[in-house]
Amino acid sequence: MATLQRIRNRAGLLVAVIIGMAIFAFVLQDLLSGGQTAFNRSQSEFAEIDGYSVQYDEYTARVEKLAEYYRLRVGQSSLDEQTMESIREQTWQDMVREYITMDEYQELGVSVSTDELMDMVQGRNPHPVITQLFADPETGILNRSFLVQFIRTMNDDPSGAQKTIWLYLENEIMKDRTFSKYNNLISKGLYVTNMEAGNNAKESSKRTDINFIVQRFTSISDSAISYTESDLQKYYKANQKDHKQEASRDIEYLIYEVNASEEDDRAAREWVNRMKGEFISVEDAVSLVGMESDQPFDGINYTNGNLPEEINDFMFSSEPGAVYGPYMEESAYRLARLVEINYLPDSVQARHILLQVDQSTDPAALLALADSLEEVLQNSKNWDLLASQYGTDGTATQGGDLGWFSEGSMVQPFSDSCFYDKTGEVKQVQTQFGIHILQVTAKSSNSKKVKVAYLTRNVEPSSETYRSAYSDAVKFAGLNNTYEKFNQGVTSENLTKRYASDVSESQKTITGLENPRQLIRWAFEADLHDITSEVFEFGNKYVIAAVTGIREKGIAPFEQVKAEIELEVRKEKKAEKIIADLEAFLASAPDIENLGLEAGLAVQQASNINFSSVSLPGAGIEPRVLAAAAILPADQISQPIKGNNGVYVLVVTNINESEEQNLPGVRSRMTTQRESQANFEAFNALREAADIKDNRARFF
Repeated sequence: MATLQRIRNRAGLLVAVIIGMAIFAFVLQDLLSGGQTAFNRSQSEFAEIDGYSVQYDEYTARVEKLAEYYRLRVGQSSLDEQTMESIREQTWQDMVREYITMDEYQELGVSVSTDELMDMVQGRNPHPVITQLFADPETGILNRSFLVQFIRTMNDDPSGAQKTIWLYLENEIMKDRTFSKYNNLISKGLYVTNMEAGNNAKESSKRTDINFIVQRFTSISDSAISYTESDLQKYYKANQKDHKQEASRDIEYLIYEVNASEEDDRAAREWVNRMKGEFISVEDAVSLVGMESDQPFDGINYTNGNLPEEINDFMFSSEPGAVYGPYMEESAYRLARLVEINYLPDSVQARHILLQVDQSTDPAALLALADSLEEVLQNSKNWDLLASQYGTDGTATQGGDLGWFSEGSMVQPFSDSCFYDKTGEVKQVQTQFGIHILQVTAKSSNSKKVKVAYLTRNVEPSSETYRSAYSDAVKFAGLNNTYEKFNQGVTSENLTKRYASDVSESQKTITGLENPRQLIRWAFEADLHDITSEVFEFGNKYVIAAVTGIREKGIAPFEQVKAEIELEVRKEKKAEKIIADLEAFLASAPDIENLGLEAGLAVQQASNINFSSVSLPGAGIEPRVLAAAAILPADQISQPIKGNNGVYVLVVTNINESEEQNLPGVRSRMTTQRESQANFEAFNALREAADIKDNRARFF
């Protein structure tokens, strides 16, 4: 079990007619049942990856298998939603990788043999995962006896945890090795020629200085150019690749937020006033707080200045039993009673050895171990050694040292022992984390502290307040069930619409709404300008929504992107006009300076430009201009070049080129770069070529 814990840390005619009818009925039944089966499979189809149908049951089974591994690794019986979401995403990515590579692996004969797997887990070439999980904590080197012991004893674990973890590790190691083999086949097939290396070295070593002029598109008004609908259509057809889009929706929605009413406030205030007499007279105020208060008793000893300002002076000048209030704080009415006055240190220094408890632990054996450690540590100086050997938390490698901490920063049983027990005493403390062998090593000086019990009633919306808000929302939805009526209702009732644009099918958030997946799924099933037929409830908000925009996956329709196309066509028309004007000036201008004078444009300078430059100083991202600057001969004026922001003319004034070129070094660098790129580009190419239909949004 200690081994498992260490790892955690790191699917006739009449007869003829009768027979004929029977056969027909049989076939019909088969067709109908088959159709029903096909329908059911379609309904439960979680995804289609490269022609393979992935059913929802298969996906959830894999998710649960991975979740079980996580639970065993961390020693918890449940996982939070954030962790589960991460597990679902990891499972999806694993399935995508598996389905789009399986045919490639089979065709290429890529596999991992049993002997190879054995070598990776127990042989001379252990996989990094094995080395990491079964390493000696002091040296970081693989502890083979530790590994062998785990393998030999895993079938003896009655919980099955060790075997589950081991099978998961083996599977992940095999997948990683198979993928590495595939990547190596790709990367080792790449080659950099001497010509490529020479060109790259030349491009990298060449630096140019230029003078240039630019006439920006903004210098020409939109009214100075003209275009037709045909121009727009022509541009759209020629640049459809620029208008690819994923499916998305635009949503307008109203929020009926449920907030506490004046009646809710009055009810909370009256309750606190009714309880004051009992709170003053009751002997066990802490128990009353536990039964009645909206805020539990924290049991913390507060120092002067650490209580809320309104009650701090009262508590430090009163005797136990004194009650302050009622008063309002953080949307709650409160009574505060001084419970105890103690003189305790402000902070303590301690160390511990944590023995964690889980479903695979033998409680009797763990208690026996705790007793043995406690006895040994009473007069032992081997805390560092024993903590590293038996400790199961992050302090194990530091001798269990927790450093200095204040009261309340640890769980209460642990904190109480530290602040109330004697320095140097070794004892056991049980918390929700396990059994601690604890020793307080130092304490600061004592100071006056107080414990305060709060009898609190939060000002919260009542069920009547919720019903009232829901009734208002239902009434609006019933009266305004078309988009036209929806807008009219918003105006007449002076309501505020909220907007969510470009909402994707798998999106999980909408501003101001708690877990709005139900609304998003509805939006992708609805038609344009549909209004929700039901009122959605998200936390303390009731929502009514309308779909105002629908974009399907693929090439965006012309009308949808017409405004963007008009901008680009106007830019092209302006570029044509500017180029024609500059070409006319070039006919008579012998150099860049005269061209600038004739065109009324300032000559600008840029230095140290090469083929890999990203931006043009003073102009921005202009790849066409930079490319021209890298290849243009010196003192030769260029033709007008259409850029992103305007039209340019340039001349190279100086070229600096290094004569020393380390071609073997350049080839080696380029080869390494290509091989590293192969690790993800090969898989990305397969992924782009695969037809992946992701239906996850229908289920989550």
